[in-house]
Amino acid sequence: MSLTAKKERFFVTTVRLPKPVYERAKRAINTGQADTHSFNDFVVQAVNERLRSLREQEIDAAIAEIANDPDYQRSAVQMAQEFERSDWDAFREAREAKSQRRNVHRGAAAAKANQR
Repeated sequence: MSLTAKKERFFVTTVRLPKPVYERAKRAINTGQADTHSFNDFVVQAVNERLRSLREQEIDAAIAEIANDPDYQRSAVQMAQEFERSDWDAFREAREAKSQRRNVHRGAAAAKANQR
């Protein structure tokens, strides 16, 4: 990659950190707690993590708005009603399968106890 292309991919900036924050970050890097060996990479990861968190907050806020939408409420109720029967069937089948697994486990434990 050419030097020009590298310059276009990155923006160089200066960050002022409180000394205790800087020292804790360096200690995390030096002791292997951070999953990087570079202070720069550590800062990039931290900024990316915070940006992901902000994006999740935006999504959560949008979902919260949907919950108050009367058209969405009607649609959700209608969909729940349409799937009510299949949801119940799936629940019942899962409960039966769990019961069968429990019985098999109990049978195996009883057989093992009888062998002693």
